[in-house]
Amino acid sequence: MTVEDRLEILEVIGRYAYAWDEKNAELYASWFTEDGILEVYTRGQDQPAIREDGRDAIMRWARGIHRGELEGMRPPDSAERTRHAPGVTVFDELNGELARTRTMLFETRVAGGASAPVPQVAGVYTDEWRCTAEGWRLV
Repeated sequence: MTVEDRLEILEVIGRYAYAWDEKNAELYASWFTEDGILEVYTRGQDQPAIREDGRDAIMRWARGIHRGELEGMRPPDSAERTRHAPGVTVFDELNGELARTRTMLFETRVAGGASAPVPQVAGVYTDEWRCTAEGWRLV
């Protein structure tokens, strides 16, 4: 894997976070391959709390969360914003077609009119990447 490949993946990680925080479900989902899978695990669980299969399903899920339409999800205040702060990324596997990364995450929320963000989530993104005609995408 070249330095350019590493930089492109790091750029996508940042753009992925910004897309979510800007509530842009289409852009957020575009960082996945067509057959990509999104899984969210919570502490102590061995099965995903959320699983979406395919770019279209990921986009519908993200759109539903951003609009506050999903059962069991806290509807967002229209003025509330998340702020994802991806941190240190390590590359566990590197070749020209596939990469595996781990990225530390810290998420805050800023409510409308609030003067300071409130910590919400800390965790790790464990990602698999595929080099596609569109560039590096999440699998």
